[in-house]
Amino acid sequence: MEIIYDLNDICREPTVATIGSFDGVHRGHVAMIEETRRRAAALALPVTLVTFSQHPRMLFDTAAQPFLLSTTSGRMERLAATGVERCVVLDFDRELASMSAREFMHKVLAERLNVKLLVLGYDHRFGRPVEGEDGDSYIEYGRECGIEVVRAAKYDEAGCKVSSSQVRRALAAGDVETAAMLLGHPYSIGGTVVHGAALGRELGFPTANIELGEPMQLLPLNGVYEVSAIIGGKRYRGAMNVGVKPTVTGSGKRTVEMFIIDFEGDIYGCSIEVEFVRRLREERRFASLNELKAQIVKDVAAVRMAAQKQ
Repeated sequence: MEIIYDLNDICREPTVATIGSFDGVHRGHVAMIEETRRRAAALALPVTLVTFSQHPRMLFDTAAQPFLLSTTSGRMERLAATGVERCVVLDFDRELASMSAREFMHKVLAERLNVKLLVLGYDHRFGRPVEGEDGDSYIEYGRECGIEVVRAAKYDEAGCKVSSSQVRRALAAGDVETAAMLLGHPYSIGGTVVHGAALGRELGFPTANIELGEPMQLLPLNGVYEVSAIIGGKRYRGAMNVGVKPTVTGSGKRTVEMFIIDFEGDIYGCSIEVEFVRRLREERRFASLNELKAQIVKDVAAVRMAAQKQ
């Protein structure tokens, strides 16, 4: 997939496009992209995905808590896997945010990208809000500048509406399995392995402390999770704690650390991506480090048992 960040680099061949933040690239996004590809094939035109360098919410809500479902690189990788020809990444700044949908369609989609057909999500809205504007307004704006506008079919999974908001709700409840069902892939986080307090090593369970590569990426509900990570091209299972470690610290700062089963080696400074499999239990405060260690033994045994059944 060709990724274009500068509109001056665009070859103005006619194209079929769809637009969105594509946060998480969930099943609904993929279904809409597939519909766009089918419509483009019928017209013998290439597909252009139009997305943004940052989620629009980042510009307007500077006090927002972490909410992103993917890193920029992870989002691009999953979009590339859909088989589209190119992706245009627009810098979502104040100037772009001030454009109405009508201005955006005329100045960007028609004049710069030469879009002939625009496929929108069934409930997608874009541009600076204008009173009274609705889906029919987009169709009219398109007629003015030579773009046919169509709505993609609504997509549900097992009778459940698929949206980034639904994924976030599942993660907020610690339900990483439902999140994976909605996404079409396990929810994952990426970052760098950094030094911690080394308490895990003292307990006999050395952990990889992970500093997130995208600080605004959403972490699931505090707790202990069965996870999977790829290190050196090999996949490892493990147990991950997401939370504030109430038994050993009173800082209240959320941290992420993983005990990697059957792994030995120095991976400090290395990049790591971890996929959530299921939630094992809530995070809780133990009366002593010995009680904590006994529980970790049970957590690791549960992960081993699950792995053996697969």
